[in-house]
Amino acid sequence: MERAVWIILNKNFSLTLDSEIKNGKLVDKKFSPGEDIWTEELPRLGFSNEEIQKDYDKFINDIIALFSEPNANQVFSDAKIGEESEYLNAKSPLLIRKIEEYSVDEIIK
Repeated sequence: MERAVWIILNKNFSLTLDSEIKNGKLVDKKFSPGEDIWTEELPRLGFSNEEIQKDYDKFINDIIALFSEPNANQVFSDAKIGEESEYLNAKSPLLIRKIEEYSVDEIIK
């Protein structure tokens, strides 16, 4: 199975996405806010500073909006390693950077 890793970032936050690319679509998405923490859902982090929390919530909502776009799968699957794509329909523009492609036989859960 073919998989790839992307970094999704705005001016304040970044999130790592690891996903299988199957028939041009992203399936089995795994998200990481950093370290070795991975989840199948967008991570909802809590911050004590209200402004930082608002900025993070906007970042997550922008990613949700990105994945609801009809061409979102194509943006990710067609990206080349090191290439940056910009998603401008967000409250704060998102940059998407593909950083790795790899093949695996199976995912051990």
